[in-house]
Amino acid sequence: MRLNSKKIAIYTMKSIPVILCLVSKLLATPVITRQSLLRQANRDQYCSHLLHFNNYFYLLDEQRNLTGTPADLSIHWKTGNIFYTLISDEMKMSLQVLHPSNETEIIKVAGLGQSTCVDNLNDIVYLATDNGVYKYKDDGSIELYTALGEDVMYIAVTNDGSTMYIATWPQNRVQKITNDGQKQETFAPIPNGHGLTIDTRNNMYFAATKTSYVLKNGHNVPIKIKGLPSDRMTGVFVSRSDDVFAMDENSNFYKIDPENASAKHLGTFSIGGRMRPAPVRIFKSNNKSKM
Repeated sequence: MRLNSKKIAIYTMKSIPVILCLVSKLLATPVITRQSLLRQANRDQYCSHLLHFNNYFYLLDEQRNLTGTPADLSIHWKTGNIFYTLISDEMKMSLQVLHPSNETEIIKVAGLGQSTCVDNLNDIVYLATDNGVYKYKDDGSIELYTALGEDVMYIAVTNDGSTMYIATWPQNRVQKITNDGQKQETFAPIPNGHGLTIDTRNNMYFAATKTSYVLKNGHNVPIKIKGLPSDRMTGVFVSRSDDVFAMDENSNFYKIDPENASAKHLGTFSIGGRMRPAPVRIFKSNNKSKM
């Protein structure tokens, strides 16, 4: 039987794309090598250690071990210094600073050092002691600032550094200090509280009777923060991006919405438990994830 030449041409032309697709698929198929398998294993291990919350991925960048238990961490953004209260196994407290060089420095103060607060706008580090509030200078020296003779447990400052709030022991009385440390008065909206923190919008966070509260800027009545455990919070932290976070004793991480006085659970760091020596873990974020 004779085939029409026009039909043969059509059949031939139709077969070309099929052949090209097969060739293209074969050429595009990667060759699995030992090196590519190792890269994949390293990638899987890297990703398994990422912490994902608030549309960011975080990775444990470094860990520094300390003898004792660090508490009340605050960071000086300009220098990268980490200030904290170290509680020894004998329950003795001291103020210390961890420098970016990994060197640890004990801050010597008159009396007992109890906590720190950093005014990052004005680059001032304040020290709370049982003998008032001191300033820590870049050269490591200190000078008395205010509240001489007061047993100050916690310090917080407004976003412009013009007003300071302190919580004193043993009544947890909150005092308001203005006029460059010269004027001190009782702060009526918070009769008693501890763990003071102020965000960039001048909302104040604190704990009282095992409950976390926020006193919104311009308001006189604190509001209980919904979504946080009643008696297991370890602190509130304001990030450089103006977000407000909190963590409990089980390393559960929360983001606080001050406008609605509520908190959202973001995830768990899985770093709880008592370790000797106690670690200070530094996490760094990568770019925002695309979800």
